[in-house]
Amino acid sequence: MFLVKFICMDRDRKLRPATEFANFGLFEGALQIEGLHAKFNIHEFATHAHDTWAIGSVVSGSKDISAKRGAKHIVSAGEWYALPPHLPHAGRSVADHCEYLMLYVPDAEWRDQCAAYGVDPDDFASKVSSQPQLARHLTSFVSLFLRHPDRLARWAGEWSLFCETILPPYRRSESARSDSARHCADRDPGVLRAHEYLKEFWDQNVSLADLAREASMSTYELCRRFSVIYGLTPHRYQLVLRVTNAKAKLLQGTSISNVASDTGFSDQSHLGRHFKSVLGLTPGAVVREAVRAKGK
Repeated sequence: MFLVKFICMDRDRKLRPATEFANFGLFEGALQIEGLHAKFNIHEFATHAHDTWAIGSVVSGSKDISAKRGAKHIVSAGEWYALPPHLPHAGRSVADHCEYLMLYVPDAEWRDQCAAYGVDPDDFASKVSSQPQLARHLTSFVSLFLRHPDRLARWAGEWSLFCETILPPYRRSESARSDSARHCADRDPGVLRAHEYLKEFWDQNVSLADLAREASMSTYELCRRFSVIYGLTPHRYQLVLRVTNAKAKLLQGTSISNVASDTGFSDQSHLGRHFKSVLGLTPGAVVREAVRAKGK
């Protein structure tokens, strides 16, 4: 089980303008991912580098992350970027302020996730993306990370689902697979083993590495073949299994709080968010309908 620390880095507020802050979270365990939500007005970061990937999104304002004075590498509100390990950079507000969020992800973990979705991490390293939807996903995930770290601790699949959301747009193009290739994939014993593994352990933290070992193939090959056969990536498939099991339990009269616990979600809110994303309705709506049906 993962341990999570939440640290407020704002103890020296008296030394800084009241509007500046920095909140830092550490997701301990195998992943060792860090999160940061900060705002600065006049503070300037000295040129530095991280030993992890630094994946960031600007919430408001804009900042220059150039390592050298005179050069410009501007990131504005609604944009996101990824800096590879050991790349020198800095940080200074271009206008009156900059509010931003960051994830710091170990190189091996980020490259594993990119490989799973057929993405070359170097293709978008250091580039600023102007896709607001992806920036919102990053903002939402870091906010979840900092405000509700228990949800990540309870189910590490949240991280995989986040990667599944932001990485596919950068997937390397592949030639279309033929019907015969799809037909052969249906009989792929490795993928079938992974599928059965997910069905057996649907309510537990199942990593892509675990599934890849079960299937005797790389994480990338597993994700590709699994998606061809089942139309969903492995973690999305597991999420659907959790939600469908949750719906069945609700219809049987189990309380929402107990269902959330029984199906691997940290609390009712966590269950509700994913429940609605999959089924388009809330757990409460299912409960009300179950009560109405019994009353007939």
